[in-house]
Formats: sequence, C-alpha cells, structure tokens
Amino acid sequence: MFASVRTYRFSPVYIQEIAEKIQDMFVPLLEQMEGFVSYDWITTPDGQGIGVCVFRDEEGLRESIHLAAEFRKAHFSHIGMTTPEITIGNVGAHGSINEQMSPTNTKRPEDRPTH
Repeated sequence: MFASVRTYRFSPVYIQEIAEKIQDMFVPLLEQMEGFVSYDWITTPDGQGIGVCVFRDEEGLRESIHLAAEFRKAHFSHIGMTTPEITIGNVGAHGSINEQMSPTNTKRPEDRPTH
C-alpha cells in the first residue's frame, strides 16, 4: 500500500466548511477510485489541515493527489488554502477497527438487537 500526507494552511474560520465539503464531496470521489483504501482529514485550531490518503498502489495514490489539487482549486480558492506540502511513501504498518466498533459505538455486533 501507498500513502500520502498532504498538509494545508488556511484561516481557522473555514474549518467547518472545509470539513463538510471534504466529507460530502471529496471523499465520495476517492471512494470511486480503483485501489482506494482510506482517507482521513485532520484539522488543528490554528488552521492547519492534514489529509491522509491510502491506496493499494502508487498509481491510484498519485491520481488522488491530482484529484485533490483540482478539488482544492475548484472549492477552496476563495479561502486562500495553500498548496499542500506532500509526503508520499510505502505503508509499513496499518491497522483499523471495524466501523461498528468505533469509540462512538462501543457495542459489539453480537450485543445489538436483531429486530
């Protein structure tokens, strides 16, 4: 697997707008791409955003970087979001939990009612 970490800067005023557009518009585009594994968007209170993207192959990852650049130009040019610093590399270790076992939903599937 291959991953990229893209670090952006912007005014903290836009944190919510950016997160909503990424969740509602950008993530669905990534999910349609061949080899997509995961995407996370992380923000800091001072206006830093970090996109962490994982693909099964380097080709898909590089395509996602181009997609992200076009998305930034189309949707965030009005807010002054910077061109990102990009780090690309092989994924040396990976872990995840089942969505049903996330911290906000701690009931195990077998503990949930079936009706």
